[in-house]
Amino acid sequence: MKDRNTLVKAYAEEYGIDIRTVSRSRKSPHRFYILRDALADLEHKKRIIVRDIRSFAVLFLNSYDSTLEIEFNWLNGKGYNLMGWEEKVTLPYEEFAAFVHNSMVESGPKEWKTLSIGNSVRQPKLIFKSRRNFCAAIQNSIIRHKLVHFLRDGFRWLDTEQIELCDDFMSYSFLFREIKNGKTALSGGLILHCQDDIKKSYYGIHT
Repeated sequence: MKDRNTLVKAYAEEYGIDIRTVSRSRKSPHRFYILRDALADLEHKKRIIVRDIRSFAVLFLNSYDSTLEIEFNWLNGKGYNLMGWEEKVTLPYEEFAAFVHNSMVESGPKEWKTLSIGNSVRQPKLIFKSRRNFCAAIQNSIIRHKLVHFLRDGFRWLDTEQIELCDDFMSYSFLFREIKNGKTALSGGLILHCQDDIKKSYYGIHT
């Protein structure tokens, strides 16, 4: 469950950061500990999985809108008798990264709080002016899944009003134009890479 009213509290420790969540309905059963080294890896890998006690979390760094999405799976219990729930929060990454960095200084901050951005990150309107490539992509179930997944996560850009897409010369690929404040802000390509092996192919943006 993603709740934009979720309060996220971060506490600095010597080798890591403790995170706790509090919402109107519940609070996390314990602090979730993430090593500083793991957070450093996030800059390169973009997505990491970390564990603490029985719980685990998936961290995804969205470079396009500078947000950090964390999907917590809070688990309690013994043996095979585990109970828990899933919770998703979205943090402003630059503010979080600044806290992590500054907390290493002796006089730096040791606690940071913020409300989850939640649904306030607006999905821009997607306008397909493409005919050939779009039809080909949706007719292939594997490529359709990859395209839908990327369109859901890849264009979550702050203050972007709409994204216009038209055919690129490469199959299943598109040219795009970002519209912000009524004007073209960014343009480039949404390219399907590794088409020799469709199962391993993936979409990426080029500007």
